[in-house]
Amino acid sequence: MNAFELISTSQGLNLSTLFEKQMGLVKKETRFTSKFPAKEIVSKIEEAAMPLGFNVKKNKYKMKLQGEKTGRKGQLSIATEIFEVAPSLFMVELRRPRETPSNFTSFTRTSQLG
Repeated sequence: MNAFELISTSQGLNLSTLFEKQMGLVKKETRFTSKFPAKEIVSKIEEAAMPLGFNVKKNKYKMKLQGEKTGRKGQLSIATEIFEVAPSLFMVELRRPRETPSNFTSFTRTSQLG
């Protein structure tokens, strides 16, 4: 992660809109910060994913969410990783593989923590 990416995670300093002018593109990843402990973040993501029909595989602070249903564009697959930025600040990164369907954006909106 470079300095620009770290700065962009701050609510007041997100500069990405200056560089992302193409509308209608589906993001392949999203990041947000949280003050919750990493274990609690993992738990909350799992709680959000299970009712939506995802199989969840965990390995410490990395998770893989695999949709059970196959839609017209395939199965939704999401890789999640949690990074400790400071002792009480964590960054959560959600990524989807290139071939994953575009309903990734709707999932990321429902799973964000404060």
